[in-house]
Parts: sequence; C-alpha cells; structure tokens
Amino acid sequence: KGVEHERAYLERLREQGLAVAEIPQALSMEERVRATAAEMAAGADVIYQAALLGEPWHGYADFLRRVPAPPNLGPWSYEVVDTKLARTPRPYHVMQLCVYSDLLARIQGAEPHSMHLVLGDGRAAAFRFSAFAHYYPNARRRFERLCRWRDRCSAQWETDDHLTLVANIQRSQIRKLNDAGITTVRALAQVREGASVRKLAEETLARLRAQARLQVQKRDTGQNVYELLDAPEGRGFQRLPRPDDGDLFFDIEGDPLYPDGLEYLFGFYYFENGKPVFKPFWAHEHDRERAAFQEVMDFITRELERHPGAHIYHYNHYEETAIKRLASRYGTREAAVDDLLRRGKLVDLFKVVREAIRVSEPRYTLKNLETFYMEKREGEVKTAADSIVVYERWRQTGDAALLDEIRSYNEADCRSAHGLRDWLLALRREGAPWANDSRQPQGEKSTQHQEEAEVRRLDHEQRLLEGCPVEERPVRELVAQLLEFHRREAKPEWWAMFDRRDRCEEELIEDPECLGGLRLDSNRPAFFEKTSMVFTYCFPPQDTKLGKDDDCLIADTLERAGKVHFLDAAAGVVQIKRARKLGPLPEELSIIPAGPIGDEVLRKALYRFAQSLIAGGGRYPALESVLKRDLPRIAGHEPASPVIRESEDLLEGTIRAVRDLRESHLLIQGPPGAGKTFASSHAILKLIRSGRRVGVASNSHKAINNLLRAVEKHARERDVRFRGVKKSTGPATFFDGEMIRDVTNNSEVSLSVDLIAGTAWLFAREDLDRALDCLFVDEAGQVSLANIVAMGMSARNIVLVGDQMQLAQPVQGVHPGESGLSVLEYLLKDWATVPPERGVFLATTWRMHENVCRFISDAVYDSRLHPEPHNQNQRLILTGDAHPALAPSGIRFVEVGHQGCAQKSEEEGRVIHEIYASLLRQRYRDRGGAIHPMTTDNILVVSPYNMQVNHLKSILPSGARVGTVDKFQGQEAEVVLISMATSSGEDLPRNIEFLFSKNRLNVAISRARCLAVIVASPALLEIPCRTVEELELVNTLCHAREYGDVLGCSK
Repeated sequence: KGVEHERAYLERLREQGLAVAEIPQALSMEERVRATAAEMAAGADVIYQAALLGEPWHGYADFLRRVPAPPNLGPWSYEVVDTKLARTPRPYHVMQLCVYSDLLARIQGAEPHSMHLVLGDGRAAAFRFSAFAHYYPNARRRFERLCRWRDRCSAQWETDDHLTLVANIQRSQIRKLNDAGITTVRALAQVREGASVRKLAEETLARLRAQARLQVQKRDTGQNVYELLDAPEGRGFQRLPRPDDGDLFFDIEGDPLYPDGLEYLFGFYYFENGKPVFKPFWAHEHDRERAAFQEVMDFITRELERHPGAHIYHYNHYEETAIKRLASRYGTREAAVDDLLRRGKLVDLFKVVREAIRVSEPRYTLKNLETFYMEKREGEVKTAADSIVVYERWRQTGDAALLDEIRSYNEADCRSAHGLRDWLLALRREGAPWANDSRQPQGEKSTQHQEEAEVRRLDHEQRLLEGCPVEERPVRELVAQLLEFHRREAKPEWWAMFDRRDRCEEELIEDPECLGGLRLDSNRPAFFEKTSMVFTYCFPPQDTKLGKDDDCLIADTLERAGKVHFLDAAAGVVQIKRARKLGPLPEELSIIPAGPIGDEVLRKALYRFAQSLIAGGGRYPALESVLKRDLPRIAGHEPASPVIRESEDLLEGTIRAVRDLRESHLLIQGPPGAGKTFASSHAILKLIRSGRRVGVASNSHKAINNLLRAVEKHARERDVRFRGVKKSTGPATFFDGEMIRDVTNNSEVSLSVDLIAGTAWLFAREDLDRALDCLFVDEAGQVSLANIVAMGMSARNIVLVGDQMQLAQPVQGVHPGESGLSVLEYLLKDWATVPPERGVFLATTWRMHENVCRFISDAVYDSRLHPEPHNQNQRLILTGDAHPALAPSGIRFVEVGHQGCAQKSEEEGRVIHEIYASLLRQRYRDRGGAIHPMTTDNILVVSPYNMQVNHLKSILPSGARVGTVDKFQGQEAEVVLISMATSSGEDLPRNIEFLFSKNRLNVAISRARCLAVIVASPALLEIPCRTVEELELVNTLCHAREYGDVLGCSK
C-alpha cells in the first residue's frame, strides 16, 4: 500500500506538468548519488527516489522538489517530500525528514527551509527544518549508540540482583539506599528492624524491606507467596463493595502516539443471565472517540439503572482518568461521570491490592498478579506496550487480524479484572465491612444542584445555537463551551483533594504536593499570634512543595488546617497558623493543598454574556470582536493596514491607537524588557486626561500593582492628579498609592473615580456592566478567554497587554475546542508575534545584551526583537579565577551528569553554589557604563520546580533571589542561573510540555541583562518524544545548548 500511495503522488506531480527525473533503482548506491547530484545541478522540477549520502548515513528520499533558492545560493534549491500511509505526522516521520534534509544540505550547501509529508489521506504537512534541527543531532547520536543487547539488560539486572527488581521502588529511593550501601535485593531484604536510611521515611524503608523479603523468598523456594496487610479503616479490603450480578469489569486501550492521544477501545466484561459477555466500543479517530465515549457512558448508566447495587471495576487509575478527561475534552456526559464518582461506583482494584496484600512478584501489574488466580495468557499481545505497537501496525496496514488480537487482549484484561476481584473476595476476612455499607449516603441537595446546573447549561447551549447564522455558529459554540470553563477547571483540584483524603500516610509522605506524618512537638507549646494560634510539628524526611503562607487542609477530614507559618524541610519542622475559633489541631495529621477558590461571580457573568447573544448580540461589541478575531476598529484607520503607521513613533502610535479605539479591542505584545508597562501607563494616563474612565485588571494583584505604580509615577512626572480605587483582598495585596486608594469591600468601589483596578472577580460584577470606557488587561497571555468574557462586559473597549510567548495561563482542567485557551493564544493562534495589522509589537528590548537577545529573538520571536544599542555596555568584568561557567555576556550551558532526580538535584545545587560564590567576587558594567560590585541583588536563580527552589534556598547565601519562573516574570538581573533539576526522560515528574516549555525557557533566560547560565543533565537533550509538538519543545533547549558555550561538570 505504501508503494501504491507513493506512485499515486508521483502521477499527481506528472499531471501538474512537472518534469520528474526518476533515479533508476538498478544502479549502485554511488551511481545513484551521482545521478541525483546531476539532476539537482540540471534543475529538475522533481527528483524521484533521490539517493543521499553522508557518512555514516545514507537514504533514498521519495521526492526532492525544486524551490526558489535562498540568497547567495543560486537560482534554485531543493526540499524533501516523503509519502506516508499514516493520516497524522509522527515524530519518527519528522526525524526521517531531518536525516534526508541534513544529507541534502551537505550536497547543496544550505539547509532547506522546509520539509514535507504527503499523508495517507492526501493531505500535505510542511515543517520548518530549523524547528527540529537542534534536537535532531542528539536523537541521531542516541540512535547510533543504541545498545543492541537491550534484551539482555533485564537478565543482567537479575544476575546483579539490582534494586530495580523490587516492586514499586522509585529511582530516588534506589539512590538513597545505594548511598547507605544497600545495592541488591537480598541486601535490602536483610536490613535489620529499626535500621534507618538517610532521607528515607521509616515507613517507606519497612515496606521496601518487606517487599524484597518476599521476592527473595520466591526466588529461593520457587513458591508464589503473598501476605495480608493491616490497613486503616475504609482501606484495603474495605474498599471492596458487596458483589452484584450486574457488576462490570472495564478496561481501555489507548494510543499515546496519536495526536493528543486516542482512547480507541473501551471493553466491558459482565454476566447476562449467568453467561459471560464481552462488549467492545471502538474509536479510530477523535470524532468517533467522542461518540464512543457517549455510548460507553449511556451503556453504564443503563446497566446501573438495571442493577442499582452494581459497580464498575478496573485496575489502576487509567480508566477513571480517561473518562474524566474525555468528559471535559468533549463537554459531554459530564454529569454522568460526576455521578459515578460521587456514588463511588468506580472501584480501582489496584488500590485494594496495594493496601491489602503484599506479593512476591517484582511488579504489581495485572499480568503479574494473574499467577495467583488464572492460567498464563496466549497470543501476540501480552502487554499494554504490545497493544500500542500492534495498533500502530494496524493503522499502517489496515489488517483486521491485528484488531482481533487487540480485542482478545482487551477481553483478557477485563476477564482478569473479574478474576482478581473474586480472588480478593476469597482473601477478605469474613464479616469485614463492605465499601457500600461504610460509605456515607450522598445528600440529595448536591445531586439536585448538579442536575439543575446541567439543565440550565443545556438550555443556554440550545438557545445559543438555535437558528443562528452559519457564520456565527463557531463563536456561539465557543461561548456555550465557556459556560462550564470554571467548573471544569476546578474539577482536577477537587478530584486531587478527595484522592489524597483516601491515601495512607506513607503515600502522602511520598507526594511532594503534601506534607505527611506530622507529629505535634511537645517541647514547643502552641502560642498566640493576634487572632490565631500557631502549632509546631515535626515530620519525617520528605520533599514538599508546600511553603510559607500556603493554605492547607487536614488530609483525612478535608477540614481547614490553616496556613503554613514556618517550614524547615531539612530540620523536619513546620508551624501551622490557625484561627483560634477553629480550635486546636490534632496531635497527628498530614496536610494537603487547599481546594479551588470560589468562582460563582465569574460563572454568572458568562451566563449573562450568553443571554446577550441569545437576545441578538451587539451589547458588548468589544468582546464580540475578540471572539470573532476581528481586526481592531480604530477611528481614521484602514482596517487591513498596520496599526502603527509608517515612520510613526512607536509610543505615540500606540497611544493614538488606544485613544481612537471604537468599541473594539487592541493587542499590545511586549517581549521581555520591551517596555509594555511603560507604554501602557502612558496610554492609560492619556485616556484619564481626556476624561475617560479606565479599568486595570490582571490575574494577580502583583501585576496590577506594578502597572499602577507606573501610572502614578508617570502622572507625578506630568504633574497630573486623578482619583483611583483598587479592590484588594487584604494588606498583603494593597497598592498603597498616592492617588489610588485600596478598598477591601466591593461596595466601596465608586464609579465617580477615574481609574478602577482589580481582578476578574471585581469586573465580572453586574453593577460594573459597561461602566468603563476602556479596560486594560495586563499579562493577558495568562488570562483565560473565559475570564476575559466575564470581565470584558465592564468596558466599551478592551486593551490586551502581554505576550503569549511568555508564561501561559495555568490550566488544570481539560476543555473542549478552544475554550481552554488564554485570550492571546486564542487571538494569535500559531503566530509567535502579532501581525502589524492586528496589534502592536514592541520590538526593542531595553534589558538584554545582544548576545542574549539574539537567541531569544531567533528562537522565540521570528527574529523581530532587537536590543537597544546601549545594552551593549552591559557585561560582567571577570577576575582571572572566575568560575569557568562565567562569561562577560551571552548564554552558557553547563552539563551536570546525575541520575534518578525528578524535581530536585543536589548535584546541580553544588554547581549552582560554586557559580554563585564566584559571581559574588566579580564586578559588572551597567548600560550607562558605570561599574559596580556583584551582590545578591544582581543574580536570579531559577528552577521549574519548588522542590529544587527550596533546596537552592537552603544552600545559597541569605538574601539570594531564588524562585520558579512564575515568581520572576517581570523581574531582571545581570545574571540568571537556571537549574533544570530533572535527570532524564525517565525521571520527568510531569509531561514534556512543562519542563521543556518554550515560554518558560524564554522567561528564564530573558531575565538576564548580561548572562544566562543553564545547568542541566545532558540526558535531557536526548529525551524521546511522543509527538511532533514535543520535538519542537525539546529543540528549543537543544538550540540554547548549541548557541551557548558548553561545559561539562562531573559533580
């Protein structure tokens, strides 16, 4: 089929009248290479089966197509076109294109700009070579050194009795055990009772020792062994509900290689009139996935109506996570999923196993447990990984027998879940309480509220779409999706909160979001602080992201604990500040992050906007222009022409455009150091002086206060007086201005002032409807489209100030369509910089030295960002003994090898400490030419993870500016030190999108006036990618490494 697809494309090219030169396949490799070069020199339109050679690689590109040449190359050049049966591009397709393009570049003397795929459905996909060119050499090197003996590695580990063989052990735990001299499974099994290992909780060591002991026992005797565990009330066997004739056993097969993932098979095993039944639901593309999910949820609902006492059993969290995600992604059957969760109808057998029994297997997969209750499986597909490979093969070939194999595998998994449930029932102590007996009945009020909300949503959705013109349908569908944005966004936090309530203490200790195993310190009595009490606790060794002033809950009751008043992770001491009226805290507890904040005012505002559209629209033209992605409407301005006129001063042109907006929106994109706050403050004051009422909003009070400071400063410089009010939540968020007063109550916000400032919660109120002439939204790249709609009804004009290439909005939920985007992501789609006719791009940075700016401009801003000339004066003045990682300006990349680090690396910490100490002995020159000594004020230390931030704070001097990227957006320093912390792809605590975010790397590097130093494990540069988008993300870090000088440290 692949050859047929290739030949069909060849015929299409000939039908277009293109001259096709075909390289004969009968020739030798060397002859084909010479023939290809000759056809390129002759300028053939298309070269078919082109032979490309560059030691040690060679390849045969399906097609080379002639394109206009870059300057100074000649009249033409070539780009690679490859045909694939797949309907979506995959990473290995792109890497193959990179190989061909690299070989082609060696022949024609220049890299091709683009490379192309012709997919199985006839669509063409184009890729910029530069978007992958920096990652490609690392992937190539990884491939070249692939171990052909990988299958023997497991056998070698068994020979070595390696600790990786211990079930449920983590890489970080292996490191701690190795540091204590425990390097084998047998040695772990023989650790004496009461022994301790540094930084490993006592409960964790006891569990790992007991697990190793069982595995060694099986190895020595050949007998499968299990033992029952003592579980807290409501856990272990008590998670099992009473069996029911209608019980369902559920398993999903998913393809992570499909763009955005695809759940392609939902399987159910159950009994009908005493006979076993297997029911599959298939989906081979996203449209069908939505329909299949609806059918699955409708099937479950019908079965539970027939059998009210039935439950759905699955193994591990994948099935529950998948249906939550699909309900949110497609905005359908959300109430049905909530009902399943609320009534406890989903039973995760993995949780029962983990808490109730310990087995002699090296893994706790369903396949490993089958040794206790069923015969060994047959068939080609035996694991989830096998199913992905076979499914990919089916997508390539269409061979129905492959789907039959997967179906049989899925049915076997469902049958196995049934067998496991029955085995667990046989082990369960007679008379133990059932889960459905101990579960407290859910009140009808919550269910009724959910049902009423769902009826209201469906009613608005129907009325929005009923009879609307075709051209308006996309916007109205989007608004219907936005109605539930805040509920979907809050769900993951609620789910995580209830999940942590069900966890045991050891699991909370291992969860870095929490702080587990707290014991009241009897030597430090509670003390009063104003209207609060402060309690001091000790806790076992653990890593935590919780920090000072974080709100927290008591894990097992979800009662409010208070705020973290003080935390010393190294000493294992935490103080919790709690309102006196709440009473004392228990002597033993674990704490978890608090749940989401209230959002009722935002939800009501979204429904108000929907009602305005249902009534015919037109009441909020500025908001409608945002949703329609209209060009800005500016008085005296031709719509399709650039917002800033030719030869017009950028600042004056920006102020004019804002002043002359006509019930529309304007976007001002400000890259790092480009003066967006300066430009915004001048525009705001101009509006105030012309008698307009202005609003200032953002996601954070910090961003609002920063812009307000600039407005007041500019007003004082112009000797202008005005009146303003800012709604703050309390003293911690006060602005404390001269002309702008703080209030904490909405009723104190007066419309008699010139400026009103606050968050979306203020501007979404109905009493501010159309109260403003213009609303400025700062850091708009982090503001959700839903919140823009909620607060945008307060203004006749909207100015969106920000940069979608810096920090993105923190989205936790899964949202349908485009409803989860920030407003800038929505407006600009794939544009890295705002087109001239759509807004203002501030193209000059007043912060970065050219050697820093050049990378940021090329990697992030389409080469449109340039340094102000005086930035060239900024540089470090280094002594002869300065650390080798330091340079006067630019970007340096320091490779630090380490293993098993997820969110904290002591090895990187030691290197950062050395560089930091050396920096404090240096001097720097500012942009005005003055020379100063380096101090802690001139250095920023950044890491993606709070755990690494906390570690760096503990080892760097007092006063060191250390934080996550989020903390430092808008700040700058002469030098930025960046610690990536994660060892490799195997250690990623989150997805690639977080650690390798181009936005986060942009923000981190661009804080630097002179120098940015990236400290990272070299293994990150070779991380395997599952999607084309991931390839592009990793490419940016690889680009930074190539751009900067590379140093290796064996710390």
